[in-house]
Amino acid sequence: MKKMASSEGKAIMGRNIKRLLKQHGLTAAKLAGILGVSTATISDWSNGKTYPRIDKIEAMADYFAVSKSELVEDPQTVKPEVASDEPVLMAAHWGLDISGLPDDERHRVIDRAKAYVEGLIADYEDRHAD
Repeated sequence: MKKMASSEGKAIMGRNIKRLLKQHGLTAAKLAGILGVSTATISDWSNGKTYPRIDKIEAMADYFAVSKSELVEDPQTVKPEVASDEPVLMAAHWGLDISGLPDDERHRVIDRAKAYVEGLIADYEDRHAD
């Protein structure tokens, strides 16, 4: 899979969020409440300024009942035969394509990456607690 530029990935995600909000008749404020973030954060995501954390992408995908790839990829280029969107999500975040790995190895890599990132976030939050 081609590694997308960070700004391109943010723009694609933003367009997808705007499209899903419109399709579901949902306001940015309502989505912010559902996800536990500020309306400004939703605005930043929708305008391609920032990129959501993995847990927020997963929460949006669950809420909108779409695959994570439908949030992070250009809908014109999403291949319907993709069996799992986890490699797509990994590629969007870190420029990695692990789709060629066997399922068990792919899941092991994803689980370790998530645990590592969650540890970094927890460490950051601990160091910057009020």
